[in-house]
Amino acid sequence: MKLANYSGGTNNSVIVSIAARRSLPFSSMLTGHTTTVTAYAQAAYSEGKTFTSCLLAVDEDDSGALIVGGSSVLTASCGMAALSNSPTSVIVNGSPTIDAGWVLSRGGIDDWFDTHTDDEIHEYMDGLKDPFVNLNPPNPYESQTARTYTCVKGKKTTKANVTTNTQTVYTYWKGSNYETAVQANYNKNKNPTSSSTAQQYTIVSNETVAGTVYTTTDVWRAVNGSSSNTIWERARTTVATTYTDISSWTDPDLANTFPGTYTGGIKVGCQTTFAKGVYIIDGGGLEISGQYEVSGSGVMFVLKNGAYVKINGGSNVNLTAIQASDLIARGISEAEANKLAGMLVFEDRNSPGSTNKNNINGNASTVLNGTIYLPKSSVDFMGTATVTSQCLMIAAANIRITGTANMTTFCPGGSVLDDVVATEISKVKLVV
Repeated sequence: MKLANYSGGTNNSVIVSIAARRSLPFSSMLTGHTTTVTAYAQAAYSEGKTFTSCLLAVDEDDSGALIVGGSSVLTASCGMAALSNSPTSVIVNGSPTIDAGWVLSRGGIDDWFDTHTDDEIHEYMDGLKDPFVNLNPPNPYESQTARTYTCVKGKKTTKANVTTNTQTVYTYWKGSNYETAVQANYNKNKNPTSSSTAQQYTIVSNETVAGTVYTTTDVWRAVNGSSSNTIWERARTTVATTYTDISSWTDPDLANTFPGTYTGGIKVGCQTTFAKGVYIIDGGGLEISGQYEVSGSGVMFVLKNGAYVKINGGSNVNLTAIQASDLIARGISEAEANKLAGMLVFEDRNSPGSTNKNNINGNASTVLNGTIYLPKSSVDFMGTATVTSQCLMIAAANIRITGTANMTTFCPGGSVLDDVVATEISKVKLVV
């Protein structure tokens, strides 16, 4: 017995050989000699390999638990896996482009992969698991506050170039009061005064129109005499205000949204910023559609009572999952916070789930950083999603990637997924 090299390794296999001399009935009659009989075997140790996966279908028995179809492109080599034990757990329809790195399943995997990719194929595999199965969604105190989603109407602003010319002219009047006085000569007449100012692109009334507006004010004061011989000075000031280059705009409607419980869901209807924290979507859905900018850093959406998530094309979405430090600051234990860190969408296991409602149909402006976990529901991915700060993982009961979905990246450069979905059993096998 000796150590030997195998498949590029060093001293990673054992060779056993044995030889014995015996007199065999037939051969000894012909040769008159004994015969040497040898046996040789080589065995190699295969250490258990761990796998992560950016796509994980967690249903345990559905046919087509993971379907890739249409002309979709899936070239983020971070793995795809299905926990279903069905002979057809992973199905390919249409003519997709796939370079997943590896495909894992408790059941059977479509033969399409054998002829269209060089991915590692592991079907009828033991050791597959849902890495989140023992986690429960957090419910910190601030998330228990009942809230409603509201868009605040955008403010209109008007600006213009404004030139102001001011002139004051002095005249004199005689009488017991200035209201009945008559104009008179007075030897202390004052010369007219004038001034001008110019303001570039300044805020003005929204009703302002181009042109010149004149305003006149009079100021009276007694300067000499008494009774009917009182001399009155009138200072008449005329202001000519000229407006040019007028422009107006209205700020977009805006929603500043805070952690809490949103009964009936959130249907985004304007530019929306989600403050850091945990959002409970109690029924209804988190719907993001239209040409709205939606952002949130350090957020988690918990889906309850059949709630769903829908992100449609046209939206400019940038959502980043909550981190451990954010959860700890909200009273979650450090141990739980570390397990929940990176969870962007978490469907409560007590929810009945939803059918054909979870849709991600984003575009190049859809940025999703974190894990989307829907253990009771299916999800359809039909668009594009990018990442900027952490990996994207989609784990759902069933996953369908269809149409022209384009999933070319799941992790930013230098990042990897941490959640292990499978561990191969270590074993010794005969190789020769």
